[in-house]
Amino acid sequence: MGGGVGAIQSFIISKGKKEAQKIFTRTVTSKLKAWGAKHLATAVGVSVAFALNYLDIGTQIAKQLDKRDKRPNNGWVDIY
Repeated sequence: MGGGVGAIQSFIISKGKKEAQKIFTRTVTSKLKAWGAKHLATAVGVSVAFALNYLDIGTQIAKQLDKRDKRPNNGWVDIY
C-alpha cells in the first residue's frame, strides 16, 4: 500500500494537483462507464476533488491555524 500511495504522490507532484485531478477523474470515469456504472462515474469527480483538496493535511492545518490567529482567514498564518 505504501508503494501505491508513494507513486500517486509522486505523480501529483510531477504533474501538479489540477492536472492529476483531471487525469484521475478522466481515467476512472471512463473505466466505470465501460463497466456500466454511470451513476458511480459521476460521483468520481467529486470524490477525486475531495481527496486531493481536503485530505491534504498540511493545507488543512494551515487553514485551521489561519482561522484562529490574530487576523483570521486572511490567507496567512500570523505567528506573532
